Amino acid sequence: MTRSRPSVRPGGGRPLPQRGFTLIELLVVIAIIAILIGLLLPAVQKVREAAARAKCMNNLKQMSLALHNANDTFGRLPPLAGNYGGAYLAPFMFHLLPFIEQGNVWKMATFSGFIVPCWDTPGPTAGSYLRQTAIATYKCPTDPTFNQNVATDWFPGDISYGANWQVFGNQAFNNTTMVNSDWDGNAKIPATFVDGTSNTVVFAEKLAYCPGTKRNSGQFFANINPAHPHGGTWWMRGVYHSGSVTAGAPSAGSADSFPGDRLSAIFGGGYSSDAPTRWYTGVNSMFIVQPKDVALQTGQCDRGVASGFHPGGINVGLGDGSVRFVSSNMNPINWWAALTPSGGEVIGLN
Repeated sequence: MTRSRPSVRPGGGRPLPQRGFTLIELLVVIAIIAILIGLLLPAVQKVREAAARAKCMNNLKQMSLALHNANDTFGRLPPLAGNYGGAYLAPFMFHLLPFIEQGNVWKMATFSGFIVPCWDTPGPTAGSYLRQTAIATYKCPTDPTFNQNVATDWFPGDISYGANWQVFGNQAFNNTTMVNSDWDGNAKIPATFVDGTSNTVVFAEKLAYCPGTKRNSGQFFANINPAHPHGGTWWMRGVYHSGSVTAGAPSAGSADSFPGDRLSAIFGGGYSSDAPTRWYTGVNSMFIVQPKDVALQTGQCDRGVASGFHPGGINVGLGDGSVRFVSSNMNPINWWAALTPSGGEVIGLN
């Protein structure tokens, strides 16, 4: 067996001592590593947020451009709820599917030769429902509220974006009563964009789960009904229950949500008898950013407005197909001006 020889000084002499690290030296090394991690962590987080924001902006870009394709194909834009492009009694985000390369999901709602998405329409896998289908383009990676609305069985159909009522709905509704036709403003590019497509918000971020309603400004107050406490955003909200078509939406004892309810992917106006829910207009429509206690009814999240979780603002899609990051310091008057397509206000949205 070969033995290792001790180190010796050059030219002979006593062996060199085998010296290790002292405890102090180890602690110094650990402290240096901890400092380096502390310095690098914020940089890593900024890179991740930048990537998430870029993904969100790309989603909005696809959705905004899809509007132009839909408008060119059918001569008008989709309604917030109703009939469009061969689909019947469907919500806005369903109508947009064929134009964001999700035509196969759209076709899953085929029933007796018609495209009619219902509460119980079967999904792509055995035992699933169409409403539970995840649509990647509708999800922002910064949204921390996915899969939190435990009172429903619609996961993973929750999404991070909403459509602007002022563009796609009937701007003349009276905020206290609503008929199904109010959810269809017969919007067209460029006819109904009097202020210009580059000055009008068509989409904005809206958190997947947002149960609170904090603002009270007369008729714009959205009450919380104990039976329906959960608010948020779902791509297929606004459909009838299979075999249970009613005249209103939703009626007592019915599972219908057509034309929309507290989980509909909209902001900037509108009313639903569910809860009841009113989406704010005017200066009350100002979006919120990084609300505290977002998953609590007593938190700062408000289901009546657009909302996001990026630091300092939210991403929005404009009518010309472009995307902007809007600062939370924006004047609420300017925000409302950006929501109205024919209000006569022209602002620089940057």
